[in-house]
Amino acid sequence: MSTPLDESVTPLFDTASDALAWLRAQGLEHLSRLSLAVLMPLVDAAWLPQARPVLARRRLVELLSTDSLARWMTEAMPSPRMKELLPTLAWRFVEAERLGAEASRASLEERLAPPGDSRTHRVHGLLLALRARVPASVAPRPVHALVPDLMQYDAPLPGFRLRETRISELPVGAHAGFILPEARLIFSPTEVTGDCSCGATFCVHLLAVIDTALLWLRQPWSETFGEELEELVRPGWERALRALERAVDDSPGGPGGGEVSWRLDVINGYGVELAPYVHKRNKKGQRSTGAKVSRRKLLQEHGSQLSAADARLAALLPESEAPASRALLFELVGHPRIHLDENPDLLVRIERAKVGLVAEDRDGVVIVSAGVDGATLPSAMLERVRRAPPEEGLYVWDDHQRVLTVLDAGPEVRALLTALNRHGNAFPPESHVALLDQLSKLSLRVPVALPRSVMGESVPLRYVSVVRMEAHASGAVRVELRARPLPDSPTFIPGEGARDVHIRRGTGAVHAVRDFVQERDTAELLQARLPLDTAEPEELPFTFRFTSAQGGLAVLAACTEVEPRPELEWVGAPVRLFQAPSPQALKVILERKRDWFGVLGGLSVEGERVELARLLDAARRKERWVQVDATSYVEIEGALREHLERLADHAHATRHGLEVGPSAVEALTALQDAGADVEADKTWQSLVERIFAAKELKPRVPAGLKTALRDYQQEGFRWLTRLASWGAGGVLADDMGLGKTVQALTVLLDRSKLGPALVLAPTSVAFNWMEEAKRFAPSLRMTLFSEVADRGQTLERLGPKDVLVMSYGLLTRDIERLSKLRFSTIIFDEAQTLKNATTHRFRAARALQGDFKFALSGTPLENHLGELWSLFAVVFPGLLGSWEAFRSRFAAPIERGVDPTAAPALARVLQPFLLRRTKAQVEAQLPPRTDIRVPIVLSSEEWALYEDARLAALSDLETRKPKLKEQERRIEILAALTRLRLLASHPRLYDAGSKLESAKLERFMELVRELRAEGHRALVFSQFTSHLALVREVLDAEGIDYEYLDGQTPAGARAERVRAFQEGDVPLFLISLKAGGFGLNLTAATTVIHLDPWWNPAVEDQASDRAHRIGQERPVTVYRLVTRGTIEEQMLSLHEHKRALVAGVLEGKDAAGRLSTHELLGLLSQRLAPPGEEEGPRTRH
Repeated sequence: MSTPLDESVTPLFDTASDALAWLRAQGLEHLSRLSLAVLMPLVDAAWLPQARPVLARRRLVELLSTDSLARWMTEAMPSPRMKELLPTLAWRFVEAERLGAEASRASLEERLAPPGDSRTHRVHGLLLALRARVPASVAPRPVHALVPDLMQYDAPLPGFRLRETRISELPVGAHAGFILPEARLIFSPTEVTGDCSCGATFCVHLLAVIDTALLWLRQPWSETFGEELEELVRPGWERALRALERAVDDSPGGPGGGEVSWRLDVINGYGVELAPYVHKRNKKGQRSTGAKVSRRKLLQEHGSQLSAADARLAALLPESEAPASRALLFELVGHPRIHLDENPDLLVRIERAKVGLVAEDRDGVVIVSAGVDGATLPSAMLERVRRAPPEEGLYVWDDHQRVLTVLDAGPEVRALLTALNRHGNAFPPESHVALLDQLSKLSLRVPVALPRSVMGESVPLRYVSVVRMEAHASGAVRVELRARPLPDSPTFIPGEGARDVHIRRGTGAVHAVRDFVQERDTAELLQARLPLDTAEPEELPFTFRFTSAQGGLAVLAACTEVEPRPELEWVGAPVRLFQAPSPQALKVILERKRDWFGVLGGLSVEGERVELARLLDAARRKERWVQVDATSYVEIEGALREHLERLADHAHATRHGLEVGPSAVEALTALQDAGADVEADKTWQSLVERIFAAKELKPRVPAGLKTALRDYQQEGFRWLTRLASWGAGGVLADDMGLGKTVQALTVLLDRSKLGPALVLAPTSVAFNWMEEAKRFAPSLRMTLFSEVADRGQTLERLGPKDVLVMSYGLLTRDIERLSKLRFSTIIFDEAQTLKNATTHRFRAARALQGDFKFALSGTPLENHLGELWSLFAVVFPGLLGSWEAFRSRFAAPIERGVDPTAAPALARVLQPFLLRRTKAQVEAQLPPRTDIRVPIVLSSEEWALYEDARLAALSDLETRKPKLKEQERRIEILAALTRLRLLASHPRLYDAGSKLESAKLERFMELVRELRAEGHRALVFSQFTSHLALVREVLDAEGIDYEYLDGQTPAGARAERVRAFQEGDVPLFLISLKAGGFGLNLTAATTVIHLDPWWNPAVEDQASDRAHRIGQERPVTVYRLVTRGTIEEQMLSLHEHKRALVAGVLEGKDAAGRLSTHELLGLLSQRLAPPGEEEGPRTRH
């Protein structure tokens, strides 16, 4: 879309998702949440009555695609003119927004340049730092759309508020509805933070208030402007002291206290003027006569002291002298401090009166006019009511009683007066029957007062409560609680509308006088007894809206249970509810499909069939009702609902229909036992028999094992053996150091007679398998594939008791030969190596043939759920289904946080096939571990260098690289963060020529000397070999011995250095985190030192568990050296989020995924407080 649109427009997109994708690509995603009401100013005034109903509670995006436009036309039922006009206006609006955003991005460099006055630069820099954190996809507004006068300076914040003029929908996850978002900027001396009532972290509203504030900085200098700038960056303590100084004087009873009163002046032929006056009290407590203030001064200087009522009045005051608007007059009603302008000692009473119709009998002729409380308005006022625009304030002033009556004259009254003025308002006796009928109908919309001659006989009230319901095609349900005063009368909103009820009975007329108090009390009691808590209240009293059918159906069901039972009234087709069926009404058919089973079936309800897929989807969503047809629902409750919820965990939709894996056996068997008709072939029946037989299996530890297994290790062996017995796969995910290798060796011994086995492991871990097997399972014939001369002949000779140990690198190289063999057992050690499903390594692992496959990993899930799917796609493909099905059912809902039921459901699916024990669970069998954070305080020179580097990186990203693609920008940000991490450890890692000393290295050497003096030996980890090189320089200079291992160390040398450390007395072992962080047994050390934090705590924990593992008999202490005020502190705070992801899936809680690009940029933008005095170490046991 690059050219202006024609008069009539056909939607350019077929589906709403296509339109949303286009908006997102254009950086206009915020338009998808705008209300259609934004088009109101573009509609000609003559067409507004047709436009308003079809724009209400609708989103702009509904007019941008063919499918949503059709839905809008069906539900809103616009007139032919609106069908043609509004889509065209919608596209014009979108095009204008796109061009505006495009122009704004093009002028960004000029807009972000510092103002000419250097006194504004401090605030300007703080605003730019916050703006840098806003994602580049958020569209900036053109300068003409940024109006500083609409931005409110809020001294108490201190900062700014900007209330939007466009109605926007709240985001998913919030309470449904539309709001006028308000964005805020909150200043401190070191940073600006922002938030928005729309619920988004970074949104178009927040960017607008930032850009408006930047524009505000360019105003001419004035004393007031300077004071406001100073207040924005004033330290909190100084603001507190100033507040304490003013507290007593500014209090209402204090010597300088301020009070607000209002003076009202009624000017004939002009309107009502209102002015605020501020009164001070002198030292004797006497109040001054008051000083008139402007709206701006009232809000800026006294805003925090205004009562809620005064604040609303101040917000509605005109900027300059002008008559009070209709809204302002209504807000005056009931206010206690409104004084007469000409005599401020006299109070004015403000009342509100609803204008309605008044019928008067004049010698048999009924004259109909407009009036209030049965009294006709003067003729001049009648003409004003008829002609006044909607925003004009209408009133009647009683000068003698000093009462201002604000007239509430709606558009209906104006329309009625226009009709009476055109056709006459006198009705002779022969018209009275028809007149009564018409006025009775009108009394539902406006107050109507009739003469006794027309009203007829007075009859007593006979109330009935009415629940009016309306079901929309979108699934929403509208519920109104109404009152029917007489059995044959219309219904009314309780306590609202005409007090008199007029009806005809036969040839006579009767009337009754409604009891508003009784109506409201009855409606409130009914509201409390109906399940309306989750509904969104609408503007009309006792009116509610459910966004889904479930809430409305619950209300419908409850109406049959409350006493007295309310009358049901439907707008549109009524909805029927069927009672909950038993499990016997359900039929399920299973068909074999490769690794999975196709599932068909459904529920028979009153001659209709509800498909199984729909039942399971409702069960998954915890929905009580399932749709049968367009106007009927069936209740799913009790035993059937429980069985469906269990089955829903294991079923997933594919393009071939609904499918389940072997994990669904127990759920389907329980459903069959409850009475459901389950049809399955012999394959399924055989699987069921094997699974239940495996439960009864009691495996014995093989005699060839040369060690005693701990209790939990025996449990792990039995669990793996039972999985193997029925052909499943699994993941043994015990914490690092709990002996996964010895449990796996026990399984290899138990299955050794069934054929050869294959162990896949990283190169650094392969030799450990050879050592452990020699100690614990010497009867196994172990072969390290990397050391074999003739590999082809070795593979041909493999047989029972043979175990081939191979690196993942060799697997990829020799997969063609390996895929032709079949192994009895295949073990994937450190299986997180297979977490990326797009690699050759993953595809090679999947191509291996084995009777039983299982994985060993202390960290089966590090960053996102795709890693977990990859593991099970290798060891048990039938469990989680295809990646598309898994992503739709589990990964996307969990990582986006949109479905709280998804993570617990995934945990239930995994539970039989993933065994995880933490050290906390078996702590009685392990020595204690203590974690100590050692804070490092940079010298002033190091801190200055770090801050300069951070700001330079931020400036580079903002000025020279703002147009990078998302992935390129992410790489640039990560590179900048890595440079800061290096600088936080040692200046020479950032600038090789730097002469500055490293505070971290000094603290590390102090720690080494302390540990040596106490006889401790330590593992020292860093992910930077360049950092370890600087440590080696210092150790060599002081003559301290150490072992060293990194990714360049040959496999043979690795084993030798590990053995030398374990059996010798060298005090330190320096290890690069990625090369030696897993698979090594280094229990000779009692101390672990992490020189620098890594993004993922699981990697650090793996490294720490080289010492804290089975075989360790002494307490272990883990030191983390963390430089205060730097990126390292932020990384430590992220560790808790990473741990939550693991807990979320493995323990059934909800969690989220990896950091987004703008979150990474936020780490770079955030300026932490400069380090002060060194605090003591933080300890965690």
